[in-house]
Amino acid sequence: MEIKKKSTILFLGDCITGADRDLNNPNDLGHGYVERINDAIKNYRIKVVNRGVDENRTINLLEQYEESVLAVNPDVVTIYIGMNDVWHHYSKGIETTNEEFENNFRSLLEKIKTDFNVPIIIIEPFIIDITPELTKMREELWQKVDIIRRLAREYAQEYIALDGSFASACIKHQPTFYSIDGVHPTEEGHKFIARRWLRNIIIED
Repeated sequence: MEIKKKSTILFLGDCITGADRDLNNPNDLGHGYVERINDAIKNYRIKVVNRGVDENRTINLLEQYEESVLAVNPDVVTIYIGMNDVWHHYSKGIETTNEEFENNFRSLLEKIKTDFNVPIIIIEPFIIDITPELTKMREELWQKVDIIRRLAREYAQEYIALDGSFASACIKHQPTFYSIDGVHPTEEGHKFIARRWLRNIIIED
């Protein structure tokens, strides 16, 4: 997908996207894959905006829409969400049903399409099977991933299938090289995500 110089690229998501960014500083990019993407494309005078927030689920992206999307006026939107819709079911007993998940995600995509009609990049959530608990959680995640893939065919210009990519990468490296707990990326995991995003992008001359 081609992105024009001087574009504003918005990243929406949870703690993987936010990566300890300073919520009081709207220009802070955090210390994860978004920062690495910015380092790779900043010479093209592209503005990168990170609005990832810890604990975010799909419903939270809808609630934050005005301040996180409308206020930014993006030219490209990247969405990386879904893990907490599953994780919170197991860690906090807060379930997001598949129907709720699809409705939330579709509503977000429709809002972006209606208000901006700009290219959308969707990043697929992943689990690296390090523990039996994560293997069980994967069953629910895959139901959500199926929904995400279907929505991506309707709304997205690019889809980055992380789960399978990490599975392939873990043949050459130990899973903990990319994620200590199977969900949150290490520094190498963030580099991996950034490379997958950049692989799908061409900056116009």
